[in-house]
Amino acid sequence: MGNNEAYTRGENKKAEQNGQKHRRRVYYFLILVLLLSLVTWRVVQKPNPANKIETATSEEKKAGSRDLLVATTTSLQDSGLLEVLIPVFEKSTGYKAKVIAVGSGETLEMGKRQSADVLLVHAPELEEKFMAEGYGEERREIMSSDFILAGPPADPAGVKGKTFPEAFRLIASQEQPFVSRADNSGTHNLEKRIWKEIGLEPAGRWYIEAGQGMGECLLIASEKRAYILSDFPTFYKMSKKGRLELIVLTSDDNYKNIYSVITLKNRGGRLNEAGARAFSDFLISLEAQQLIRDFGREPGSAAADQNETGFLHLFTPLRLNSQDQSD
Repeated sequence: MGNNEAYTRGENKKAEQNGQKHRRRVYYFLILVLLLSLVTWRVVQKPNPANKIETATSEEKKAGSRDLLVATTTSLQDSGLLEVLIPVFEKSTGYKAKVIAVGSGETLEMGKRQSADVLLVHAPELEEKFMAEGYGEERREIMSSDFILAGPPADPAGVKGKTFPEAFRLIASQEQPFVSRADNSGTHNLEKRIWKEIGLEPAGRWYIEAGQGMGECLLIASEKRAYILSDFPTFYKMSKKGRLELIVLTSDDNYKNIYSVITLKNRGGRLNEAGARAFSDFLISLEAQQLIRDFGREPGSAAADQNETGFLHLFTPLRLNSQDQSD
């Protein structure tokens, strides 16, 4: 019996010693893990000169980049004016401009996302909101054009010579076909504003929501013999090519088409600020303003002073006679 008790005590002591050794190994392992974690953290936190150089090089490349992304509206692109202005800008400044044309609403959204370096838009109310929200650095009005209401030569709604609100009311009351851009563009926003002013909300088969750019919508209106609100320069260019079976029926001086250039606040450090500023400065320069004034005029013809639809200019420069061209 005594031998058994001695054996049991020996086994218990051995088990206790083994337990202590195991606990010590666990403690050592945990300490080692903590030390390795601390060393790793110090290495990660230590500044990496290579990363700094890479970042600085990237920023320097952007700052000195000659590539410029211009977001603009389909109506301005379709008018053909940028085909005249962009080459002169590139030649005089050395920048290479790439133009993306969408509606004014989407153009401003691109500005919010910092997806373009500079914006060219014609939706004053949306632009003012954009600036108030802090996305824009500077907004400059550069030119204007006329909005027109076009339609089939027979003019079944009898809108010829009417104001826009009167014409819209006549079209809706008779449910004559009307093509809406329905794309949150500057033209579409003006259309919505007029419907709101006369207290009508258009709906039905006669109201065709195209969701397309100005040129495409004019073609749809021509095919369907429908009425359409359009900027005059795009209408004029397309009608000169014989692509439209529509005529200008009325315009309204209470609704001018104002175009602005907006430079952006460089929040993410990705924008070509120098290029954007150069583009904005170019558009208000004497050279650009004269090109805007003369666009579409045909020297040596009767259309040089006034085209056959009765409009003096396709675009009217807003800075040509300014006392301060450098603003």
